[in-house]
Amino acid sequence: FDRNLASRGLGGIPALTFTDHADAPAFSIMRQIDVTKDCLYFKTRLFDMHEMLKKFPKQGYFPVVRLLEDGEAVLVASMARRNVDRLINMLDPHATHPEALIDLMDPELQRPSDGSPPLIDGCPPHVSPSTTVKEVYLVMRVAHGEGAVYVTRDGCLLGDITFASLMSFQP
Repeated sequence: FDRNLASRGLGGIPALTFTDHADAPAFSIMRQIDVTKDCLYFKTRLFDMHEMLKKFPKQGYFPVVRLLEDGEAVLVASMARRNVDRLINMLDPHATHPEALIDLMDPELQRPSDGSPPLIDGCPPHVSPSTTVKEVYLVMRVAHGEGAVYVTRDGCLLGDITFASLMSFQP
C-alpha cells in the first residue's frame, strides 16, 4: 500500500503515523472553504452548478450548505463532481434552462425511488477542528474511501481535507 502511495508522490502511512504530524489537529491541515464562493447552496440554479464545475476543474466533491445570517454556513450534504455533472445532464440535457432552481435536499436525490445510486450524500463525513490527522485518516480509510472529509464546528463548515492532501501534507 505504501509503495502505491509513494509512486503517486504521497507520503504513505509511516509518514502519517510515526511523526508529530499524526497528532496535529485537522484544522491545521484543512483547506479553508469560503462558504459564499466555494460551495453549492441547498437551493441552487443549474447555471451555478455548471459554474462550480468550471471554477474547480480538479475538485472531486462539493459541499452543499445552507447559509446563516452571520456569514457562516451549515454543512447539509456533499455531492461528487460526477453527480453534479450527471444531475445537470438529467435535468437540462440541451442546456436550455440554466436558471432552473434545484432543491438539492429533495429526498429523490438522496434516495431515488428507482433504486439508482444517490446523487447527494446527505450525511457527508465530517470531523471537528481538533480531530487528529491520524483520526482523519481512519475516518477516510475505514468509513469513506478516498473522498473528502469536511471540518465543521457546531455544524458550520470550515474546510475540507482530501485523501491526497492528507497523505502529502508536509508540516
